[in-house]
Amino acid sequence: MGIYFVGNHFYQHYKVEQEVQATKTLTTKTVKKMPTEGNISINWKKLHKVNPRIKAWVYVPGTKINYAILQSKDNKFYLHHDEHNKSSISGQIFMDYRNHANFSSKNTFIYGHNMYDKTRFSDLSKYFSSSFLNAHKHVYIYTPTKKFVGTVFAVQSNSGPSKAHTLNFKNNKQFTDYVSYLKSRSSVKTNVKTSSVKKIATLWTCTERSTTGDAGETVSADKARTFVSLSLREVK
Repeated sequence: MGIYFVGNHFYQHYKVEQEVQATKTLTTKTVKKMPTEGNISINWKKLHKVNPRIKAWVYVPGTKINYAILQSKDNKFYLHHDEHNKSSISGQIFMDYRNHANFSSKNTFIYGHNMYDKTRFSDLSKYFSSSFLNAHKHVYIYTPTKKFVGTVFAVQSNSGPSKAHTLNFKNNKQFTDYVSYLKSRSSVKTNVKTSSVKKIATLWTCTERSTTGDAGETVSADKARTFVSLSLREVK
């Protein structure tokens, strides 16, 4: 039994390293960083030959976050599949299946694993530090036709099925109340005004430590999630 578990452990590490290298190869072949911070050139034709489910790209300068964003018919598939739709330990970065791929939704959720090797969305845990947030407050999101800049305005740890996980709003008041809620729950204070937030993208990963829910209840580590909320605007 001991030999099996040790062997399985090393095999998983080997597989994850292979997956990391495959993702790096994809990035090298399709994405080129430009001189101006946040600007990248993306070969969407090559990306869509790899997988037409690649809908966007997320990039945070100074971090390891530089990934394709995929979208499936549910929120389970890319937890355990790679950009080639093959079985994967690391999974892929993906957007909620209920969101519009062109980021026209009021709140677009983007999910990714918090990997032990510090890849995928592991860097999101660093946003609980105000110094890190201030140094990396801009998140760049590209689609085949648009570019968005997201400014981090709130960071919290909560349960997955909490108020933080709200995609749709009946009216502007509901949306404004939600933004106020995010700011009130944020572990780090920012100077982004509630009234300036017109559209949101939320980066989501596992927190891997216990936290407190909306009602003050204890949320165990296996159910805790990190929410990094971005005020999203389109730029030319």
